[in-house]
Amino acid sequence: MRLYFKRAELLLEKNLEGVYVLQMEGKILGTFSGERKALDAYNRVRRDLESKMPPTETTDAQKRELLDRDTADNLLQHNSLRNEIRKKPSKSRTFG
Repeated sequence: MRLYFKRAELLLEKNLEGVYVLQMEGKILGTFSGERKALDAYNRVRRDLESKMPPTETTDAQKRELLDRDTADNLLQHNSLRNEIRKKPSKSRTFG
C-alpha cells in the first residue's frame, strides 16, 4: 500500500518488513504495525494539512497539459483490434 499527498509531501507506505511508515518531506512521523492505525494517522495528518493549505485552482491550460500528457503516456503501441489471426507455419512437412 502506498498513499501520497503531494502538496505536503506526505507519504504512507508499507516497507518490505510489513511495517507501515508515515513520512512528511523525508522525515519519519511514525511507524505502525497495523494498517488501520497507519491509515488513521495518515488521514488525521492529511485533514490537518488540508485545513491549513487550501487547494489551488488549476487553470484550463494546466488541465489540458495534464490530459495531453496522460493521453500520450497511455497510447497503445499495437493494434488491439486486429481482425486477422496469423498462424505460425508448421515446422514439418508431415501431416498427422
